[in-house]
Amino acid sequence: MQEFDVVVIGGGVSGLRAAVAAKRAGASVALISKTHPLRSNSALAQGGINAPLGKDDSPESFTEDTLAAGDGLCERSVVQSFAQEAAKEVLWLEQMGVPFNRDKDGRIDRRRFGSNSLSRSCYTDDRTGYIVLNVLYEQFQRLAIPAFEEWFVTSLAVDGETCVGAIALGLRSGKLDSFAARAVVLATGGLTRMYLPSTVSIGTTGDGQALAYLCGARLMNMEMVQFHPTVFPKGQGLLITEATLGSGAQIVNQQGAAIQVPKDAPRSKLSLSISQAAQNGAGSAFLDLKPIGKEKILSSFPQTYELLRSVAGLDCTKDLVPIHPVAHRPMGGIEVKASGETSIAGLFAVGECACNRLNGAGRLAGNTLSEAVIFGKRVGEAAAGYAKAAVKKNFLAAKLADEEKTLAALASGDSSQDSLSVVHAELGGLMNEKVGLIRDAGGLTQALDRIARLKERYQKIKVRNTGRIYNYELTTHLELGAMLILAEIVARSAQARTESRGAHYRSDFPNLDDANWKSHTVAKLSQGSTQLDKKPVAN
Repeated sequence: MQEFDVVVIGGGVSGLRAAVAAKRAGASVALISKTHPLRSNSALAQGGINAPLGKDDSPESFTEDTLAAGDGLCERSVVQSFAQEAAKEVLWLEQMGVPFNRDKDGRIDRRRFGSNSLSRSCYTDDRTGYIVLNVLYEQFQRLAIPAFEEWFVTSLAVDGETCVGAIALGLRSGKLDSFAARAVVLATGGLTRMYLPSTVSIGTTGDGQALAYLCGARLMNMEMVQFHPTVFPKGQGLLITEATLGSGAQIVNQQGAAIQVPKDAPRSKLSLSISQAAQNGAGSAFLDLKPIGKEKILSSFPQTYELLRSVAGLDCTKDLVPIHPVAHRPMGGIEVKASGETSIAGLFAVGECACNRLNGAGRLAGNTLSEAVIFGKRVGEAAAGYAKAAVKKNFLAAKLADEEKTLAALASGDSSQDSLSVVHAELGGLMNEKVGLIRDAGGLTQALDRIARLKERYQKIKVRNTGRIYNYELTTHLELGAMLILAEIVARSAQARTESRGAHYRSDFPNLDDANWKSHTVAKLSQGSTQLDKKPVAN
């Protein structure tokens, strides 16, 4: 058994920042990640990291833009504290080594991004997430924090109503081990691999949300799934940063004529406008990057240029790029306080797996990385403080033996001829079609029906590979189980919210309904099924 004050699960930006903060606060810390941290989904955040560093900017203006994107479901006190801390955290990143692009005066450059009213997104070309991730990983290594990379967490250990650690499978060794901790921080990322296509990495499967839910933690606003408007739609989807729009790119039809869509609108409205324009006869949408100019494309968006050339076979300095809205990031997740505490003592959550009431019904472009570092620091420190004060509880050895039996059962008995990949493909298509950008009662009912049948099929599929070393069939089985659990909760929450708000658009309830729905949806496991409630937004 491994034993630490704080165990952080997830090696992206929020997890690394939490681990560094907890260590600097004096706690003994370990990080568990199912992939190497530099392969986490954080690396795909291209456009920038928001902070009110401009002379014309302020935390108050930043607060108002974030509240507007959240469409009535953000909690003002959370947003205000976030906006106040953003500049300090971005400057800390610079001091740690992030080589932000510079303006003509040598200061950190900022660009317009999404629906920000001002240029406040600090950036490193179009590789911001990857660079921030690398610098944080360097800081993590400097502190000599034990890293359990390629370890898959299979369950949380809960004693009564207190989390006392986790159980994980080492992919390299094939062995289960227990990790006792006074505080556990979930930083496992989003869930949008339940949609196909999506913009996320293949490991973004909602593991942490499902682990917390099965232990009794509450999930909040799970219907709020943001679609990204500018994605090359073929294959798995290739995201093109919205920062190109802020730099002059245009959304056009196949003939190159501008489609009338509000370029500086929140992502939800921009995505809906593109989709509705196609339905209304404007035809497929394309992104025209030529107005940016070849020199600026190559200097400010080199990764975009190279990916479009190598993946799509397009030269974006000359060619129009087909685009379509694609599932991107959730705003909902594990319900937490601003300090990351969940409804289970000793269990914290941060980043995309958490719902801390910052994003409401829509995340402001550029806030993903800001949220990860600001709340990563805050939650890491809170977890360390909790661990120092908490009374140590024993991690029962029986929990490890029980988990061995659970995993063994997945490989015992006869399996159906069905396959995990087929079930996942059907789930992804279903979620995209029925629980996607545009929803209605009939489609959501059909989705819930088919999710129930997919769950039945999933239960009959056994893991044929009985080995444990790098058994990706086993981990895929566990990931698909998590996605099926969460897909039902997303669909049920979308069915319950009979209005349109932010990322949640109901064609049968197209209007905002503050009188009945200025509330968070809250899902909890009760007697084997999902119980849904409402919680008013605190202003």
